[in-house]
Amino acid sequence: MSLLTPSWLRVFLAVAEHGSFNKAAEALLLTQPAVSQKVRQLEALLGVKLFERTPHGARLTSEGHTLQRYAHAVHWLLLAAEDALAAGLHDAPLTRHLHLGNTPSLSAHCFPAWLKTFVAQHPHIMVHLHTATTSEIVAAVARHTLHLGLIEGELPDEKAVAYTVLQESPFVLITPPSEPWIAHQTLPLSSLHQQPFIARPPQAQTRRWMENLFAQHHTHPRIIAELDQPDAIKKAVSHGIGVSLLPECMLTPEDAHRLHIITLTDAPLKRYLKAIWPQDMPLHPAALAFLETLTSEFPHLREVIQQARHPDFKALYHLLEQGKA
Repeated sequence: MSLLTPSWLRVFLAVAEHGSFNKAAEALLLTQPAVSQKVRQLEALLGVKLFERTPHGARLTSEGHTLQRYAHAVHWLLLAAEDALAAGLHDAPLTRHLHLGNTPSLSAHCFPAWLKTFVAQHPHIMVHLHTATTSEIVAAVARHTLHLGLIEGELPDEKAVAYTVLQESPFVLITPPSEPWIAHQTLPLSSLHQQPFIARPPQAQTRRWMENLFAQHHTHPRIIAELDQPDAIKKAVSHGIGVSLLPECMLTPEDAHRLHIITLTDAPLKRYLKAIWPQDMPLHPAALAFLETLTSEFPHLREVIQQARHPDFKALYHLLEQGKA
């Protein structure tokens, strides 16, 4: 929060984010009655009900969602004002912040190249990366804890966030470069039945997707290890411990010397790389800047970016983009 943020805005956004007066009070180091009183005063002043009180917490009303959208815009503007004043005092460039979420696979493989391009074009935007599962990133974006998320696979709740598909992410079978695998360039999925298989952890969406795929094809690999990092999976496979499925984009030229790559012919082995941001909210200017650096790789993002610029906040975007490197 900005030091300039008024108390009503601080309290309202905290209750909206946590969905609870008690949790908001804990986060703000206030008492629960003080938080409740501040919200009641705000509702009385505006003449509308902002939250539905339930035994399980507090849920935004339609009027509350409207105020939340504008409250975030006010919060962004106050942060920009604070940064601009600090920059003036120190005769330094304006520093902005981008809170971004990635799944582990993207953080390890795709993100470093994207970050290099972004930092070169926007040296005064500080990137704060949060690596987590798809479900955790979706929840954080929906709570407005993250400005932008980059995920793989299916959304647990498509109504929770806005999103666009960046590209298909085909999966391939990786095996040791030895018999019996080395003789094959293509195989059916059934060839994995009872074969030693290195899987992702149970909480990973990729694991659940694979289990559904195997069940549909009546194929049951013998899971001998659960590893949470693609590099660890590749290393284990290269040592002959088992086989696995990985997105093709996570394989490097060096992997061709230590792994054998096989295309599976009878299953739709692909998922989708997606960018997500808060639903019914203006896309944060720093998030827009990040997506703009990806347009050379994903040209269709240009149209998405234009649509994501909320029409109510043209002046806000102009102010926040002033001084952009």
